[in-house]
Amino acid sequence: MTACIPLAGPRSADAVIARHDGQAIAWGWVLQHSASLAGRLRAQGVTRLGLWCADGHLLLIGLLAAARAGCTVVLPPADQPGLLHDLSGAWDVLAGDGAGMMPVLAEGSEAMTAPIGDIVIAFFTSGSTAQPKRVERRLDQLQAEVAALHALWPGVGWGFHHATVPHQHIYGLVFKLLWPLLCGRGFFSSSHQYWESVEAEMQDGDVLISSPAHLSRLGGLGAMPRPALLLSAGAALPMRAADEAESVFGLRPMEVFGSTETGAIAARPAVASAPWSVLPGNVVTADADGLLMLTSPWGAGVHTGADAVDILPDGRFHLLGRADRVVKIEGKRIGVAAVEAALRTLPQVADAVVIKVNAGRDQLAAAVVLSLLGRAELAQWGAFRFGRRLRAGLAGQLEPMARPRLWRFVDEVPCNAMGKRTESAVAALFDVGAS
Repeated sequence: MTACIPLAGPRSADAVIARHDGQAIAWGWVLQHSASLAGRLRAQGVTRLGLWCADGHLLLIGLLAAARAGCTVVLPPADQPGLLHDLSGAWDVLAGDGAGMMPVLAEGSEAMTAPIGDIVIAFFTSGSTAQPKRVERRLDQLQAEVAALHALWPGVGWGFHHATVPHQHIYGLVFKLLWPLLCGRGFFSSSHQYWESVEAEMQDGDVLISSPAHLSRLGGLGAMPRPALLLSAGAALPMRAADEAESVFGLRPMEVFGSTETGAIAARPAVASAPWSVLPGNVVTADADGLLMLTSPWGAGVHTGADAVDILPDGRFHLLGRADRVVKIEGKRIGVAAVEAALRTLPQVADAVVIKVNAGRDQLAAAVVLSLLGRAELAQWGAFRFGRRLRAGLAGQLEPMARPRLWRFVDEVPCNAMGKRTESAVAALFDVGAS
């Protein structure tokens, strides 16, 4: 990134780029501390900087400092001691606002005012497994993605960006922090842990970056401030959650489809069966097996994903499910996504996730979040008989081997901070391993 704020022009030193604990964070203050941290990194010979910051403005200082010093930035997905220990070989020093980390803010160092250059940023994503997978992107690639977001949503008159998702992941980093920074707006530094915090801090016309894991927990909330844009990413947003979000925020959510490897690919309104529209600059086609192929200005070459797609004549597309979520039961290939979709059509079901387990034999197991009707019927029939009733309710849509035989009824589906359902977490509900 050879120039900051390329989409909105240079900022003055007193321009407010963030809010934290009721205080305004000025752009000049951020640049000053990034130069100081860059000097410390250069003096210590750091080439790989681990960076964990609960507050976004500190993460920004660390990111800019690394870009001045030419360091690779490594972003651990969480700050649990065991995880940090396992990943510690990925960095020379870990900086941030946690115990035992090099402080991002410190005085007495000789400032390094080198230009802000392009650097590698390493993220960790678990996908459908419990093991962190390292994915590298470049800062210039993230800037190109922001340019596409700016072209799609110019955001004239928009306020601050707020997020319920962490900025240690690519979605939070790009959408909550880099997008407003590069486009002349600001961001709320902390990620909101509770909706009460959103209600207290967000104003009409701000932007809210969220996920299905959070938007599915709006029950009991009254009207909230109305954002200019409400985004959800990380997993499919159930339509019941989209309806409730529209009721609470007065605005229908927009879904974003993408991954850590690709960045944002496409967006759509959270409406049943709505096709996906690719972001400006992206080109989506299908390979010979019907799997998504992406060419992107912020990618590296052609990316072939595991999602089956139906390409429409106008370039939009429908997702048909992931090819890697096809399992065999009794010799029959079954698309797990189709089973989950069938479950969500039942009036007793608010949400569901299905995996294959081996409990003496291969079979499907479902973790189900119940609707009010479902809770009443569970209380009436008991778990065993209620599970059989759900199986019977699927008879018109699924073959017998495609109907789950094992059931767990939960308040929410286990997921990580980005709202992705990991098979290991779901399998733990059944005291067996996913197979």
